[in-house]
Amino acid sequence: MKRLTLAVLLVLGPAEANAAETAAFLNIGVGARYFAQGGSGTALADDASALYWNPAGLAILDKREATASHAELSQTVRHDFLAYAQPTNLGTFAAGATYLSQSAIEGRDALGHPTGGYQASDAALSLGWGHKTPFGDVGATIKYVQSHIGSAQAETAAVDAGVRRDFGRMGPGRVLLGAALRNLGPGMKYDVQRNDLPLRLAFGAAYKLVGGHAFTAEWTNSPRGAGNDFGLGGEYQAMPGVFLRAGYTTQSAITGGTGFDAARGLTLGVGLGHGAWRLDYAAVPMGELGSTHRFTLSARW
Repeated sequence: MKRLTLAVLLVLGPAEANAAETAAFLNIGVGARYFAQGGSGTALADDASALYWNPAGLAILDKREATASHAELSQTVRHDFLAYAQPTNLGTFAAGATYLSQSAIEGRDALGHPTGGYQASDAALSLGWGHKTPFGDVGATIKYVQSHIGSAQAETAAVDAGVRRDFGRMGPGRVLLGAALRNLGPGMKYDVQRNDLPLRLAFGAAYKLVGGHAFTAEWTNSPRGAGNDFGLGGEYQAMPGVFLRAGYTTQSAITGGTGFDAARGLTLGVGLGHGAWRLDYAAVPMGELGSTHRFTLSARW
C-alpha cells in the first residue's frame, strides 16, 4: 500500500493541490548534502547538484565535476540522478538525467480483484548553464520531462531560472542569497486532461564560516496555491574531510491525518571527502512513508 500511495503522489501530484499539478517527482531534490540540511540548497549549492536547486550555482565551479545520487524512497521505489558539469570561458555548462523507477504495481478492479501488474515511471533530461556577472551569478536549465502510468504517457518541456549573490564577509562568515524559479512549462496532458507542472519559487540564504562550517535556510512557495515549505540546516566540519549535518523541513512534518508532527521534519547526514572524491549520506523523513536514505558520490578534477 505504501508503494502504491507513493507512486500516485509522485506521478500524479499531491491531493492537496486539488489535482491541479502533475509530475510531482520534479519536486524531489538531489544531492544528499542539501537534503541533510533540511532541503536547503538554493543559496548553498555550488556543485553539479545546482542543476536542480539553482542553476546559478553552477557558475561557482572552476573544475569539472561528475555526480551520481541514489535515493531509496519506499520499498522498491528509487530515485536516481546523474550529472556532469564543465566550466568554460562562457560559463559552466551541465547535463543531467533524473529517473524515478519502481517494480510493477498490482492492479485491481472496482471489486478489488487482481487485474495484473502495471508500470509507472518518470524521467527528466536537463541542460543547464551558470555564469558570473558583476551583479552576481545567473543560470538557467531546460528540461524534457516524460511520465507514464500503465498505458498512459505524457511528455513536456520546462525551464528553471536562478540568481545567486555572494555579499562578502559579514562578521566571521560570508552571506549568500539565492532565488530560483523551477518547473515553468505548459504542463502535461494524460489522455484528454492537462495538468500543470509543480511550479515552485524558492528563496535561500546561507552563512558560510571559515573552516567549512555553514548555516542554511530556505523558503519554497507554490504560486498556484499548493502551500509553502520551510527548511533550516547546517554542516560542521568535524575534521578535514568529515562533515556532520543536520536540518529540519516542514515538507515532511505536515501530515494529512494528524496535522503537524515536528519529529518527522528532522534530517541528518554525513559527508566524507578525500582528494577529488566526496561521498554524502542523508536520512530524510517522508511523513507516513517513513524515513528515506540518500547517497551521493561526486568527483571533481
